[in-house]
Amino acid sequence: MALKLYGFPLSTYVRTARMACVEKGVIYELEPLSPAECQARRLHPFGKIPVMEHDGLRLFETSAIVRYIDASFDGPPLQPDGRIEQARMEQWISAIGDTIYDAMIRRCVLQYAFPRREDGQPDRKVIVPALKQTRRQLEVLDEAYGDRSFLDGDNLSLADLFLAPILFYLARIPPEGPGLLEAAPNVRRGIAVMENRTSFGETVPPSPE
Repeated sequence: MALKLYGFPLSTYVRTARMACVEKGVIYELEPLSPAECQARRLHPFGKIPVMEHDGLRLFETSAIVRYIDASFDGPPLQPDGRIEQARMEQWISAIGDTIYDAMIRRCVLQYAFPRREDGQPDRKVIVPALKQTRRQLEVLDEAYGDRSFLDGDNLSLADLFLAPILFYLARIPPEGPGLLEAAPNVRRGIAVMENRTSFGETVPPSPE
């Protein structure tokens, strides 16, 4: 059975799973579904995306999915060998999911893309403090990159696949996005490296309507 992913293409987590497939050379099918549709079809018990099916196995949670893909298919490894390097990768994946996604996507990008105020305008009371946190997070990321092309090492890891879709959106929010990244040259270099990878180019999400 071919690997199948369910999830909305605009989701950064769906893109992370798709990029992992491309990096490993895995042929996959994406069925665009919203979180609510995944829950209604009993694909995900908590109504989130993505969900993966392969050879009778169903998995939810992006972290589990990308690790399964890395372990199950040939191709370049997406996780480092050493225990210290693995721990650092896990550190960044956790920080990205718990902290960076919240500030950069949930409280910045989504406020612009899908405003919830009655007047249809982005809620600056939410955005302004999130931007302050985002600037600090970019400072930390910039230091972590140093003079390397990847987040925490000389080779691509799963941490880069989690971060790249987030930075893709952050760079495009008006009007702050470009200025935020201007102050983080090492992060910009890392983004440029990812933009040149096939996995990045083949998974660019459609523009939200």
